[in-house]
Amino acid sequence: MIYLDNAATTFPKPEEVYEALDYANRNLAFNAGRGEYQQSTEAFNLIQDTREKLASFVNRDANEVVFTSSATESLNLIINGITIESGDHVYVSPFEHNAVMRPLKLLQEKVNFELKVLPFDKVTWEPDLDSIKNEFALYHPKAIFISHISNVTGYVVPYKEIFEYGMQWNSINVLDCSQSFGVKNPNNLDLVNYLVFAGHKSLYASFGIAGFFKLKNDYLKVVKAGGTGSDSLNLDMPLEKPYRYESGSPNIVAIYGLNKSIDWLKNNDIENKEEELLQYLYGKIKDIDRIEIYKPEEKLPFGILSINLDGYKSDELAEILNEDYDICVRSGYHCAPLVHDFLDSKKYNGTVRVSINYFNNSDDINVLIDALNSL
Repeated sequence: MIYLDNAATTFPKPEEVYEALDYANRNLAFNAGRGEYQQSTEAFNLIQDTREKLASFVNRDANEVVFTSSATESLNLIINGITIESGDHVYVSPFEHNAVMRPLKLLQEKVNFELKVLPFDKVTWEPDLDSIKNEFALYHPKAIFISHISNVTGYVVPYKEIFEYGMQWNSINVLDCSQSFGVKNPNNLDLVNYLVFAGHKSLYASFGIAGFFKLKNDYLKVVKAGGTGSDSLNLDMPLEKPYRYESGSPNIVAIYGLNKSIDWLKNNDIENKEEELLQYLYGKIKDIDRIEIYKPEEKLPFGILSINLDGYKSDELAEILNEDYDICVRSGYHCAPLVHDFLDSKKYNGTVRVSINYFNNSDDINVLIDALNSL
């Protein structure tokens, strides 16, 4: 099998992660900090250590890290916690995932707010900053949601100026780093209220662990409540972060796997390896007849190349690659409902997404290229 669906989840994981998951299941699977015994204390300390390691990627405080089960859960907690009200204006980029769009749509059914798509140039893919600035002046942004890297195209979205304009109107800025955190880390976090990460993607950890950074002291309502292991007679959630937003038993097994994946990431140059392999892929694929590549005019994306081949729907091409060549790619709309109008890819029923990781190599790419050339 040649696995080129790493934008969905990275595979394989580092061997250190597999070993950590097995060790944690056998030796650490206790309720962290909720028992007066050594194993419970050890589990609690490992969770705190993992917070510190995550925070070190972006030079932030460990107590800003809130653990959840998935980026989707993180975004639901944020969207339902920031108090969007009737008449508010919420902005999204054309590249947003349904982990943003569906919770916003669900909330919109209860609260009559305006959902607006930020304008981006379809050739350069750059944001139309003049139009955005004017739009914000007319319709002040309550919240702005931007994916750091598009899960469909690998485009690194330039969010800095957009967030800066939004802050002039006290916008709540949410940066979804599910596709980037750990490998290609964001900067300018003084402009960001909430940063979302996913363990099973660019952090090379397992399913079941993700979270968000609460980077500012703005108010976030509690929308998920339960036990935290302390002050149990108090029916209110604790005020102290991150525990205010972490009800239920923490997934110590997945967290320990994440702890070890972070060590691995910091000991290997993942970003450069992925950039070099993407350049190799693009250099090979751009000369194939009938190929359509979805990228900005003058930039290469990161880790992902979305394509189509004239004469095939996206699912047809992906099925051929799987059945005849044992190549795993993703086809369709990739849980991103807006970007396909931007790309004009609905005529193909979406795109074929080729996404690489550290464990891929040029031989994998060569097999893919040979397969596409044969069609």
